[in-house]
Amino acid sequence: MRLVPAFVGTLAVVAPLQLSAQGGGGGGGSDALYDRFNALSGWEYRGYHFDPGLSVKSVSQWNLPLVLVTPVGRSVSVDMTGYLVSGRVETYAGRTETLTGLTDTQLRLLYTLRRDRAVASLSFNLPTGQRSVSTSQFQVSGAVGSNYLSFPVSSFGTAFGVTGGLAYAQQAGSWNLGFSGSLRFLGSYSPFSDQPVTYNPGVELRIRAGADRLLGPSARLLLGLTTSTFSSDVFTGTGTITSGTYRPGVRFISDVAYLRVIGSSTLTLAAWDFYRLAGDTNSASSPETKENVLNAELRFAHRVAARLQLEPMVGFRQWTPADYRGGRLYSAGLAAHYGINDRLSASLSGRLDTGWVYARGRGFADLTGTGCTLWVRYQR
Repeated sequence: MRLVPAFVGTLAVVAPLQLSAQGGGGGGGSDALYDRFNALSGWEYRGYHFDPGLSVKSVSQWNLPLVLVTPVGRSVSVDMTGYLVSGRVETYAGRTETLTGLTDTQLRLLYTLRRDRAVASLSFNLPTGQRSVSTSQFQVSGAVGSNYLSFPVSSFGTAFGVTGGLAYAQQAGSWNLGFSGSLRFLGSYSPFSDQPVTYNPGVELRIRAGADRLLGPSARLLLGLTTSTFSSDVFTGTGTITSGTYRPGVRFISDVAYLRVIGSSTLTLAAWDFYRLAGDTNSASSPETKENVLNAELRFAHRVAARLQLEPMVGFRQWTPADYRGGRLYSAGLAAHYGINDRLSASLSGRLDTGWVYARGRGFADLTGTGCTLWVRYQR
């Protein structure tokens, strides 16, 4: 498992479509990617309950986010993200493990090299989170880091890190094209408080290509492909975990979205696919690390009042590991977005999940999931 924060390399994921979606040019004012101050916070919960068949009975997580975005001068903008988060794992043997605390803080500087065309970024992972946990608490870290269950916060803490990125967008006929890349360096740290282990993550290179275009007067198509490759992680230890190397497999994330405006409503069909090739441990292939996760959602946002919008959704997720059955989820939910005034807005959403999971060496179990969020956003 990669012990890296979820937001590393953010520019390489989102910048191309952000740039291309702005359209061409514009008048005076700020050239910064974010031209207004925004603050977002709230509360989010996600939990899953497993029927007998697995040793784990339930996994849950709640978090309180803080996201700040602001322009600094004409060409620079800054964003910062951090969480207070708590994870919990309960087993059928009657054991419960919890892990609560701050996560690392993500600080990113964005500089507009050319308006609506090129943006450079410099991101810092500030080690404010709990990076050393006991081996029993690591069960919580492992559970919330699952690519299949996709908890909102997948990592509590690592080490100081730096990521540099560059994004460029260009119009080509009826298409807007975007390309970006980032390079991440993360320092070494001790992931366990009760094991003499030092972990030194490898360098990550991430490249993304994105495209979008209008389809007639009321529809839009968005496409994207992200590739991540890594140098070898190095871990040293003298206890249960001995010294060695691990080279993660190359990862591909493809995404597609179709948006259509229907009167005062918007229909959105979106899907992404995460495909990870097998890595190797001490130069020997680790085929069990190969996996694929496919996720698709259909949303229909309808304005029911001047400041109120309702958005029902249905979703599907398929997890396919290399050598066993994996899992499947079916989801349904409803979100309400309310504009309190010109500066303050709120979103309330809830979802239900049902499905199954088969864990190699552990067994098969049906599962149910619940989730709810309350976001409050301020902008000026």
